[in-house]
Amino acid sequence: MAVAEQTRITLTDDLDGSEPARTYRFAWQDTVYEIDLTDAHRDELLRALQPYTTAARKASTGANRRGRASSAS
Repeated sequence: MAVAEQTRITLTDDLDGSEPARTYRFAWQDTVYEIDLTDAHRDELLRALQPYTTAARKASTGANRRGRASSAS
């Protein structure tokens, strides 16, 4: 008789340990972070960042940022 084995991974919120959570990535000052958050804490984070992300501009990444020449006339 075969024995079946299952392994389940449950993510918990990094702030308070509640479940279920999902992993979110964000960057600040050239450091990329990951945090596991429930929907409620994700919404709190989005609300807190909203004024800044609305005012900010999206940055290009990788090779587009490096070695960019400007033309002066």
